[in-house]
Amino acid sequence: MASRTKAAATSICNSARPTEANRGRAGGRWVPCLCALAWLVVPPFVFAQSEEEPEGQPAIASRADVIQAIEFHGNKVTRRRILLQEMLIKVGDVADPALIERSRQAIMNLGLFTSVVAATEPRDDGVVLHLHVKEKYYILPVPKLNRDDYNNISYGAEITADNLFGLNQQLKLRYETEDAVTVTEGEVVNYLLGYSYPRVLGSAWSLGAEAVLTRQPVESSASVYEQDAWSAAFRLSRWLNLRGPSRGWQIGSGLVWRQNSYEYRSGPLTDGFVAASTVGVPVSVQFIDVNDYLYSRSGMDYGYIGELGAPVLGSDTHYNRHEIYYRRYFLLRGRPHQNIDLQWKLGLSSGELFPGEANAYSLGGSKSMRAYDRGTINGNAYALINLQYLVPVFGYKPLRAVAFADIGNAYPSNREFDAGKILWDVGVGLRLRLKSFVKIDLRVDAAWNPENGDWKVFAGTKDVF
Repeated sequence: MASRTKAAATSICNSARPTEANRGRAGGRWVPCLCALAWLVVPPFVFAQSEEEPEGQPAIASRADVIQAIEFHGNKVTRRRILLQEMLIKVGDVADPALIERSRQAIMNLGLFTSVVAATEPRDDGVVLHLHVKEKYYILPVPKLNRDDYNNISYGAEITADNLFGLNQQLKLRYETEDAVTVTEGEVVNYLLGYSYPRVLGSAWSLGAEAVLTRQPVESSASVYEQDAWSAAFRLSRWLNLRGPSRGWQIGSGLVWRQNSYEYRSGPLTDGFVAASTVGVPVSVQFIDVNDYLYSRSGMDYGYIGELGAPVLGSDTHYNRHEIYYRRYFLLRGRPHQNIDLQWKLGLSSGELFPGEANAYSLGGSKSMRAYDRGTINGNAYALINLQYLVPVFGYKPLRAVAFADIGNAYPSNREFDAGKILWDVGVGLRLRLKSFVKIDLRVDAAWNPENGDWKVFAGTKDVF
């Protein structure tokens, strides 16, 4: 069909070419240009095949090769349309094994299943495509208890409900408290409520919302105040591919509100702690192409995430934040579930989020530079690289050993970005994938700091990236 349309377009353009009689007229010069422009512009919309009609599919196929029905088995919670919207093949298409496998993997990439198996059943009038899925558990309460090298105790709980109503929605609640580092006998308390809904009503749109409260003591000289740091965010994003798997380019924006307020506790009164608020507009452009093999991953994920705040939006200050990131998961050929994973991030900023705020970024701790105390590497610009190698322990796929290196630093400003001032650490750890739960890796890391020779040990339920 496309070739006949292109031939017709060529015929139209050929018929419009100037003859000897009109070759000297002005119209004779621009008609070929318009035809050439039409040839460049029209094909993407007229001649391009849709995702439902992949290139190479024969125009005429035997009915014995055509999919007459798609049947799902084992999805007791997940709704049928959540699975269908990820597929590259539909009823009426030829049963192409390559497209069936890509559709099966796309369903697996949702992270909702421990296995997805595809099989075809020939019938007199065509083929029935069967997809057998095994669902994970979708409600996970996680107690939190940790002690660091300074005998600071943290405890709390988190409960995550995945695949709400069978629509791949997520609801997360978290409560956590820990000893304050800056104030003796003080506590830092964190509350979080988060919600996400990918592919709203089967569309290309996704939304997310989050509210966070951090309550902690702060001090200046002999004065002690309690700070309530509130934040709330709403984000709306859209896949650029309107149909098919949840992968490729995604763009998004929204609104972020933050407020710091203070309550007097003890010591002399001071005017050093002033309530303030910020309002910003986040912007994101991301490319996501990651395959989930239950115990390992392959593919890439990269993009830009920024935020702009200004008084016209209701913010007390002008500020902007820019982060560029790149993640790559290399699955070693011929070595099942052995990975080399790479992440690099670059952050740049200008302006103060809150009046008097010293730094925009902070590194250190279990999610960035693991051999350094949390929040001890501060600045208004930063660079970070995380590299890790994972291998199953004695061939047991759910348990993988990891060797890692963290490289990075924070800098006073974008203009004082000194790539020669680099901090680094190395370490080892273990990852235990709980395959029956959504995206849970029990993690233990031990990181060595070459500056002082100290080791730091961390535990958690998520990998670094």
